[in-house]
Amino acid sequence: MIRLQDTITNGAEIEFQNVVSFSANKPILRTALEPVCKALATVIRQRHEVRGLSLNRLEELTRLSRQMISFIETNQRIQTIDTVARISRAFGIPFSKLVAEAEGRLQP
Repeated sequence: MIRLQDTITNGAEIEFQNVVSFSANKPILRTALEPVCKALATVIRQRHEVRGLSLNRLEELTRLSRQMISFIETNQRIQTIDTVARISRAFGIPFSKLVAEAEGRLQP
């Protein structure tokens, strides 16, 4: 559990569970997206390794920082549609195929 001071809305101290990151000072919770994000991170990391691309080359192809790519591959950041689209283009596969591969890893 993380305790934060919410100074933007009312100055009251609030508690958050399962907080991953913040956008405009509001927490983004992962609870519902966790399995999909984790599966997508795994697929991205594996395809990166199979293609033999260096992190520098993937950075050039996606225009995402090496740090951001690393965060995505290790499931430390929630992937946006834009980042997944950039990565899928760098891998030379359709966006839908990358997402379908991740969905295929989810247990029914």
